[in-house]
Amino acid sequence: MNEKDMLNLKASLTMPSEMTDALIKKCDDSHRQHIGCTRSGRFRSLCAAAAAVFCLFAAGTTSFAYNVYQEKQLAVFMEADLSREEIDHIGQEITRIEEISSCQYISGDEAWAEFKAAYLTDENGAEMTGLTASFKENPLADSFNYRVSVRLNADTQAVREQLGRLPGVRKITTVREAEKSAGTIQ
Repeated sequence: MNEKDMLNLKASLTMPSEMTDALIKKCDDSHRQHIGCTRSGRFRSLCAAAAAVFCLFAAGTTSFAYNVYQEKQLAVFMEADLSREEIDHIGQEITRIEEISSCQYISGDEAWAEFKAAYLTDENGAEMTGLTASFKENPLADSFNYRVSVRLNADTQAVREQLGRLPGVRKITTVREAEKSAGTIQ
């Protein structure tokens, strides 16, 4: 592997640059030490370089898998004035979509509990009751939604469009989009 190939590999990685630089330097140093060595020395160098590339690839695929997971998990929010029957009907319609592997209803109370656990706890994980007690009622009561998992081989955008056509659906987000707007109430 030449220097150009190493730089291209480095540019495509999704790991901290310091770790990437250290691994590439180690491979490059190892390669330079063994130039002109015996055939077994070259074989060991090749094996070490292959192992380093495999490690770099494995770290990159972990990040890729996490990104795929985020894009394949959707939250389907509904209009606040729907009856329980209408909400249940939307859930039934969602489960009929072939590209969806799971569908779970999250009530407004569950959404508020998740929000408090994620954003209103101290470094020890204890609820900051001074903040949460200031709310007289659940500010996320209308944030009931269905958490939907889209099959890996499915087109998530097409599924989003299909979900958006269901009567009563007001918003569809991915995990990544929800994290970006976490400070706003749905």
